Amino acid sequence: MHEFPCPPGLVCRPTFWNIPFWLEIVVYVGGILAVIIFAYGMWLRVKHWRTGKGKFEWGPLGLRIKNWLTLGVATKKVALDQQPAGVMHLAIMWGMAFLFLGTAIATIDWDITKPLINPNQWRLLQGDAYYLFKVVLDIFGLLALIGIAIAFVIRYGVKPERLDGRSGKRYFREDLWIIGSLGFIVLTGFIIEILRLAAQPTETTLLKERVMYCTTCSVVAWPLAQLFTGVDLNVLKGLHATTWIAHMTVALVAAGAVSYTKMMHLAVSSLNTFFKKLEPAGALTKIADIENQETFGVSKLEEFTWKQLLDFDACTRCGRCQDACPAALTNKALSPKNIIVKMFEVAHAKTKGAIHGEVIDAQELWDCTTCMGCVNACPVAIDQLGTIVEFRRYLTLSEGAPQSPSNKTMDSMERQGNPYGLPKADRHKWMQGLDVPFADADTEYDVLFWVGCAGAYDVRAQKISKAFVKILQAAGLKFAVMQEERCNCESARRLGNEYLYQMATAEIVESLKQYKFKRIVTTCPHCFNTIKNEYLQFDGKFEVVHHAQLINELITDKRITLKRSNASRVTYHDSCYLGRYNDIYDPQRAVLRALGANGNLVEMARTRANGLCCGGGGGRMWLEENTGKRINNTRVEDVVAVDAQTVASACPFCLSMLDDGAKALGVDEKIARKDIAELVAEAL
Repeated sequence: MHEFPCPPGLVCRPTFWNIPFWLEIVVYVGGILAVIIFAYGMWLRVKHWRTGKGKFEWGPLGLRIKNWLTLGVATKKVALDQQPAGVMHLAIMWGMAFLFLGTAIATIDWDITKPLINPNQWRLLQGDAYYLFKVVLDIFGLLALIGIAIAFVIRYGVKPERLDGRSGKRYFREDLWIIGSLGFIVLTGFIIEILRLAAQPTETTLLKERVMYCTTCSVVAWPLAQLFTGVDLNVLKGLHATTWIAHMTVALVAAGAVSYTKMMHLAVSSLNTFFKKLEPAGALTKIADIENQETFGVSKLEEFTWKQLLDFDACTRCGRCQDACPAALTNKALSPKNIIVKMFEVAHAKTKGAIHGEVIDAQELWDCTTCMGCVNACPVAIDQLGTIVEFRRYLTLSEGAPQSPSNKTMDSMERQGNPYGLPKADRHKWMQGLDVPFADADTEYDVLFWVGCAGAYDVRAQKISKAFVKILQAAGLKFAVMQEERCNCESARRLGNEYLYQMATAEIVESLKQYKFKRIVTTCPHCFNTIKNEYLQFDGKFEVVHHAQLINELITDKRITLKRSNASRVTYHDSCYLGRYNDIYDPQRAVLRALGANGNLVEMARTRANGLCCGGGGGRMWLEENTGKRINNTRVEDVVAVDAQTVASACPFCLSMLDDGAKALGVDEKIARKDIAELVAEAL
C-alpha cells in the first residue's frame, strides 16, 4: 500500500488508497491501451472522411473557433432547449466533463507533483484546494447522475418518437450500454469515496478544528459514509477494492470504445461544429462546369463529400431535426434524422443495397419542403438539407425521374419563363394602368422591383405587387421593373434541376448587370434569397432587400405616413426563406406595430426560427400533397389556436398556402389573410 505524504498540518488527496502497487500498474497499462484503441478508432474515422470528395476547409480560423466554442463546447442549441432532454444533456455533459477534469487533476497531483516536488512541502491537492476539489466533484457527480437518470427515463420510459423515429429499434442495446456504463462509472465512483471515508477517518480527524469544514466537503459521500459506522474495517476495505476494480474496468473499456459507438459524438460532433458550413444558410453547392458533367448528385458512397461523411458520423440520433420537420410532423415518409442515420449505416457497411430505391425511397426526398427546420434544429451543425438536394439532383438529372408533375412545371419554366405555363407576353399585364416604368439602361433607380412569377401571374399575388407599387409611389422612390425578367428557377434548383437553374441564372445575371440601381427589392423571399445569396456563386453581387425591410425603412424614415387604426387581433407567419434562411424576423413585426397592432399582435406557438413551414417551399408548391396531413392545414390550425382575426405574411407562396388551408378548415370568412404590403397600402 502507498504512503500519502503531505505537508504537516494539511490534508491531501489519498490517491490509490487501499490499492496495491501492482494493480496501479495494471490500471496505467490499461489506460494506455484504452487511449491507443480510442486513437486508432478516430484515425479510422478520419481516414474514412478523407475518402470523400473535396478538401478540408480550415479557414477562416477565427470564425470556425467561434462556432466550435458556441455550438461544440457551450452546446448553445442544447442549452436553449427547455425540454427535459436539454436539461439531461447539459447535466450529463458538464457532469462528466468535470469528473474527467477531476481525474486529470488527480493524475497530475499524484504522478507529477508528488514525484517531482517534495510532497512534505507542497501537493497540488492539499488543504483548501483539496476541499474545493471535493465539493466541486461531488456536486457535478450528482448532476451527472441526475442527467443519466433522466436519460434512462426518456429513452426507456417515455420513448419519444424522435429517438427511434422511423429508424427502428436497432440502437436500443447500444444506448443501454452507454447510459448504463456512464451511470455505473459515476455511481461506483461515489461508492468508492463513501467506503474510503468510512474506512479511513484520518482525513476528517487530522485537524480537529477543521473537522466540520472537511466533512462538509464531500457533500454527497460523507453523509452516506455514516451509514457504514461500525462495519468491520476489513470488510470496508474489501468492498472498496472490489468496487474500485469494477469502476476502473468499466471506465477503461468505455474510454476505449468511444470511437466505435454512439459515444464517438463526444469528439466527432464537436469537430463537426468547427467545420460548419459558412456559406449563407441553406445555400446549395454549385455544380461546376455543369456542361461537361457525366453524372449529377449522389447515388454511391464515393460521391459524397468529406463533410457529408463527417455529418453522418456526427449525428447523435437525438431527433431534434425530426421534431422540426413539417413533413415528419404531418406523418409523411420523410424523417431527416432517418436520412442521416441510413447514410451512416451505408457509409459503415451496416446496411447494404442501392441508396436509391433500396435504402431511401424517392418519396422521402420529395416530401422535403427545404424549410431548413432540420438544419436550424440540429445542435451539431449537420446539413441534412444539402444531402437531400444532392439525392434529388441524381433523380432529376441522372435518372430523369423528378416527381410528377414537377417535370411539366420545369418545362414551363424553361419554355415560358414561368412555372404556370402562361405566355411570356403576359408577365407584365398586371402593371396596366399603374404607371410602372420599365428599366432603362441609361437611368439610375433607387430600387429595381423584381416582381417574381407569383407576383406577375398569380391573381392573388398580383394584389401584393399592386399594393407594393402603391407604397413605392407614395414614398416617391424612383423605381422600375426589368422587362427581361423571367423565372429564376429557384424551385427547379431545389427539385434537383441544377442545369435549368444555372441556365436561367446566367441569363438573369447578365440582364441585371445592364441596369443601374442602388438596390433590388422583391416581394418573394425565394427570389430574395436566390438573388442575394446564391447569385454570388455566379458573379452576381447585388444589394437586395425584401419588401418588408424596405417598407419598415420607409415608415421609420417617415417617407410614408400610415393611418393608425384599432387593428384586429393579428398574428404573423414567418416565411422560411426570409426567417431561417436570412434571419429576418423583426422588420415585419415592426411594420405591424406601426399599423397599430401592438397589443393585438400575438405570436403563434411555433414562431420565428422555430416557425412551421407553410408547405410550399422546395418545389412543393408545384407538387401534390397526397400523404399524411396537409402542412398548410396544420399551420392554419396554429393561427386558429391564437384566435387571430388576421394572419399576415410576407411571401406570395405562404399566402397562397394559408388561403388554401383556411378554406380547407372552413375558416375562410373568419380569418383574413393579408400580405404586409396590402395592409400598409390600405393604411396610406
